[in-house]
Amino acid sequence: MTPFDPGPRTPGLWKRFLLGSLAIVLLTTCTAAAAVLLEVKHVSDLLGPATLKTTAGVITAPEAGKAETILVVGTDARKLSDDVADRDNPPHSDTMLLIRMDPSHHQTSELSVPRDLYTTITTAAGVVSKQKINAAYTLGGVSLAAKTVESTLPGIQINHIISVNFAGFRKLIDVIGCVYVYVDRHYYNLNIGTVATDYSSIDIEPGYQKLCGETALDYVRYRHTDSDFVRVARQQDFVRQAKQQIGVKGLIGKEDLLLRALHSAVATDIHGTAQIFHLFTLAAFSLGRPIRQVEFQSDPSVNIAGGSYVVSTPTEIRSTVADFLHGNPPSKIAVPTVRLRGATSSKTVAALGLSATPDGDIGLANEASVGLPIRLYEPRLRLQSTATPDDVRKYTLRDENGIKRKAYVISIARGLVGEYYGIEGTNWLDPPILAGVHQSRRLGGRTYGVYLDGSHIRVVSWRSGRAVYWLNNTEDTKLTNRQMLAIAESAKPIA
Repeated sequence: MTPFDPGPRTPGLWKRFLLGSLAIVLLTTCTAAAAVLLEVKHVSDLLGPATLKTTAGVITAPEAGKAETILVVGTDARKLSDDVADRDNPPHSDTMLLIRMDPSHHQTSELSVPRDLYTTITTAAGVVSKQKINAAYTLGGVSLAAKTVESTLPGIQINHIISVNFAGFRKLIDVIGCVYVYVDRHYYNLNIGTVATDYSSIDIEPGYQKLCGETALDYVRYRHTDSDFVRVARQQDFVRQAKQQIGVKGLIGKEDLLLRALHSAVATDIHGTAQIFHLFTLAAFSLGRPIRQVEFQSDPSVNIAGGSYVVSTPTEIRSTVADFLHGNPPSKIAVPTVRLRGATSSKTVAALGLSATPDGDIGLANEASVGLPIRLYEPRLRLQSTATPDDVRKYTLRDENGIKRKAYVISIARGLVGEYYGIEGTNWLDPPILAGVHQSRRLGGRTYGVYLDGSHIRVVSWRSGRAVYWLNNTEDTKLTNRQMLAIAESAKPIA
């Protein structure tokens, strides 16, 4: 039996295989949807002919049994928008996401291409210009966008393209039942028509919560007080958490709704029984494996002729491509042990770029702990660069069964644009964010769950009494592994 043989094709097993396969394909390509389908031919019939036309030479046919790279293009076209400018402006590629499913790796790799990346765009008519890479979609649609991605990132060959529009994204999220997400800070903007507020209105409080439809879309698109890299990292994290949460069981009975939402959300070159079967088998092999978010190496916010761009050197481009194609799976990453106790504690803390939490922030946590039915843990160490007072919030969180749970979150600014880390506590003992693959570490008399994103620690969790707690890294995982472990170990309950 080959690694891609789904096994005996009994009706029940075949149904489950196809269901799981389609789920992983769509979830890892940012559509966050799936369907319960009985056979490959039925899928092919439903999808019909290719809905996305590309020019010759754009897509490379994948080899049987080999890795496939999918380009997901999220477009910002809003033909039905109430905003005249939105309707009249030509669409751009709001998101360009590369997904790689490789049977030789125990992971699915994900790389977001910065929309402001400075690059060379050559149109079909031979017109050459240097500008932001997201302009390629405006000038030549998905074909030029794909060609520009390949010319900018030598070594990457695109095997399939999926185009996702905003309206369809909202419908898909609603059909699958929304997504629980750790929100790192307060996302707020009230558009009152001024230059400073001329962005989409948004009001999402910090803390672990369920995001649906328009709210989910606003969250992943938010960018006006972020860097492009933080925004990209947030989008990748949303996809990762969606994939982790949405299982086969929750999709049963939603076939018609999912298919209608899928048709309105997605255009793709994928069609025909052979293509779909191959992608299904590859996706089935990827089930249960983590998504590894690959960092795009570059120098952001470079001013060129009065415009702000993301610039990546040839060396940085080669390193990014190599990491995307050949990077090590998380299972091979060693998590360091951090010891803060003993005579060298203060030296260790300083060497890690940490300092004591200010009394004022401990006071804010103390106020929030009043009336909270669980102990409130406050990190007693933080980054030395942190100066903004913490945002401490206690709230009610409904779990997957609709049961009200108590929770609190402490949102801590890292000191750089758009970068926040924080600690969450709740009496919901099994939230989806802690359901993934993790390692166990014992530090200072406490057992921690360590969750990796590539070589970086994303989450450190622990249990105390009838509550669970976790320290969440910044969206772009800028806290080092040693800093994450040290800050988690320093967390103590408010007396």
